[in-house]
Amino acid sequence: MFIVDDHPIVQHGVAKILEGAPEFSLVGAAATLQEAVAVARHTRPTVILLDVRLHGTDVLTAVTSIRLATPTSQILLFTAHPGHPDITKARRAGAIATLPKELPPARLREAMRAAGDGSLQVDEPTQDRLTPRQREILNRVATGMTNAEIADELGLQTSTVKAYWQDAMQRLDVRNRAEAIVAAYRLNLL
Repeated sequence: MFIVDDHPIVQHGVAKILEGAPEFSLVGAAATLQEAVAVARHTRPTVILLDVRLHGTDVLTAVTSIRLATPTSQILLFTAHPGHPDITKARRAGAIATLPKELPPARLREAMRAAGDGSLQVDEPTQDRLTPRQREILNRVATGMTNAEIADELGLQTSTVKAYWQDAMQRLDVRNRAEAIVAAYRLNLL
């Protein structure tokens, strides 16, 4: 097991959670991508717990770099922001699951154990992918409303609705309204 997080308190906390379980062997922790790549290349950990918001890099670059250094390691994204817009791309790049930092210790150990033995069945928390306001707008887009109509109904500026919608499309990794609606149904957001 290997922890990549730029907050020492998180590194320490996760290490303490794993400390009492004999099946876990913690090979270290890193606070930067460069350090993570160097240690991962040398130690080839079974599971890497990677902070989504690692200082100095984006999560897609982090996953890609770590996968190149140690292709057999299982990367778990660890985040306080499950709706982070880059999670989908990071998952496509090779991270196997997204774990919220609010997980109870026993569930974190369980997920890491399952990742290590290849039995992890964690669905990405799609309900948290969009903010409540973005879901409100998505529901109205799905009924065929325009940005101006949505703005009028919600008491917002049209430019504000447009900004929420553009961010929602980025989080869903789609290019237009039709793709967004299809993705939303697939992800049970509608």
